[in-house]
Amino acid sequence: VSGDRRLTADVVVIGSGAGGAVAACRFAEAGREVVILEEGPYLHAPDFTEDEGALMARLFADQAMRTTVDGAVSLLQGGAVGGGSTVNWMLMLRPPGHVLDEWSRHDPGMADLVAGLAPHLDRVEAEVHARLVPDDAHSPSNRALLTGARALGWRARAAMINARGCVRAGTCTLGCRYDAKQSVLLSYLPRALEAGATLHEGATVVRLEVAERGGGGPTPPMKRVHAVVRDERSGNARGRLVVDAPIVVLAAGAVGTPEILQRSGLGGGGVGRYLRLHPTTAVMAQYDAETYPLAGIPQSALCDEFLQRDANGYGFWIECPGLLPGLAAASLPGFGTAHLETVRRLRHLVAFIVLVRDGSGSDRSMGSVWVDRRGHTRVRYRLTRHDAENVRAGLESAARLHLAAGARSAMTLHTPPVLVHRADELGAVRAASVAPNRLGLFSAHVNGTCRLGADPATSGCGPTGERHGVPGLYVMDGSLLPTAPGVNPQETIMALASLLAERAIR
Repeated sequence: VSGDRRLTADVVVIGSGAGGAVAACRFAEAGREVVILEEGPYLHAPDFTEDEGALMARLFADQAMRTTVDGAVSLLQGGAVGGGSTVNWMLMLRPPGHVLDEWSRHDPGMADLVAGLAPHLDRVEAEVHARLVPDDAHSPSNRALLTGARALGWRARAAMINARGCVRAGTCTLGCRYDAKQSVLLSYLPRALEAGATLHEGATVVRLEVAERGGGGPTPPMKRVHAVVRDERSGNARGRLVVDAPIVVLAAGAVGTPEILQRSGLGGGGVGRYLRLHPTTAVMAQYDAETYPLAGIPQSALCDEFLQRDANGYGFWIECPGLLPGLAAASLPGFGTAHLETVRRLRHLVAFIVLVRDGSGSDRSMGSVWVDRRGHTRVRYRLTRHDAENVRAGLESAARLHLAAGARSAMTLHTPPVLVHRADELGAVRAASVAPNRLGLFSAHVNGTCRLGADPATSGCGPTGERHGVPGLYVMDGSLLPTAPGVNPQETIMALASLLAERAIR
């Protein structure tokens, strides 16, 4: 787009990630005229040069510098076409049964959604070529996780990934230059475009307007979507884009979706509240053998022995991250010469990440997204007492897992780090503070800020996925999830968007 344009459509989809792309595909293939608006750039295999410094800024929201207001948690969200599916590590995990049971109890309308989810999980897995990683394809890091779990008698397993012809380069964080990762760039978006949808990259939605009256009968009121189209390199506005449609699907993520609603005067109630992050930290370990954590499938296995460890049925799970040099250097604790020496040992390091299913012991809002008086979007978050205990237990378990797998030593991301060499030293890990900014925390799973529910005071959308009080304004992204899913959420978001889109079409 160059200059100002005015369009009409049947459906406007804001965001092109796991939820938005699936929704756009379903609507377009049902014969609807679909316009997709995406804030980030549209990149393809030749653009994924594996240059970490250049690509992190292009592929992630806020150039990979998004954090909570206190700087305690880094938020790694996709910021290009394809969203998180372009940069994630390909895990396809179904929501656990106990989580689905909790969602069914959360609200009467959720029971019907949960009951209808299974066939969409099946369908999504088939459409993105989700397959179990074979035993001979695990990287040394993932093999260490499986070896340590087996030695301890803990539950661990291979996982499914959405890949076809994976060459195990290990650069999934930077997009897939081999077109092996079956992200929405290769699955749902091409299908949507083939069915007639149009995609506008660099289009930042600034507000929505809703007409007071609909078209009569079941027709939803018309909406007007205002966007500014910017040049990626300069950031300068190239024009304005206005799209009128009766149906709008918000899929801008759990930060972007409440931000747009609030800027449009459609916030309040549960919008922007009940943020869930799966707070994540890591334990690094040094092994005698060369592990070279820069290559191989980043996440091909997981240990879910402690997913329901506390009295509330919440806990944590352990995975391996893709450890690119820049990401590793930014994550490793220490300063100066000590930090340099740790980085130089990268070929012998293995990282296990601990992901906590947060919200244990409380249905109060522990995190929020809001637009401040200056127009800036802010994110606030804190752990519950039970979540903090699960973080501590997770750190101890990850360190124990390393030692059982044969690591020479294990080190946390505390400031200063806790270093252990033997199992009888693990008490120091458990005792270390997890207060804000005392431990490196991050999250790539940002959910819950427009959650499903019947009560507008504590939720953003009803069981249809529509914003309370605004027929035809849907949310179809991770912000819908009523509680933390307890697994990497890509498959859950895709299946939920598929289910809600098909019901909206009917």
